[in-house]
Amino acid sequence: MLPESRKLHIIEAVLKTDNDATLKAIEAIVEKNDHESNHAKGRFSDLLGTLTKEEAGAMKQVIEESFEKINPDDWK
Repeated sequence: MLPESRKLHIIEAVLKTDNDATLKAIEAIVEKNDHESNHAKGRFSDLLGTLTKEEAGAMKQVIEESFEKINPDDWK
């Protein structure tokens, strides 16, 4: 079953349920997923500004020297 079809199936099942315990369990899963998604996004932003200008410059130089060279013989 395709992901979109699965989502619709789950939504239909949720709309049909009157069981409060089931709804609470679904809410907990959704909240946990939202929290984990936001936490994962936050991890990257926590790193912003942690390098000094000198460290960032050195890192940029290494990247340029290592990955931005074109070797004309590589395509052969």
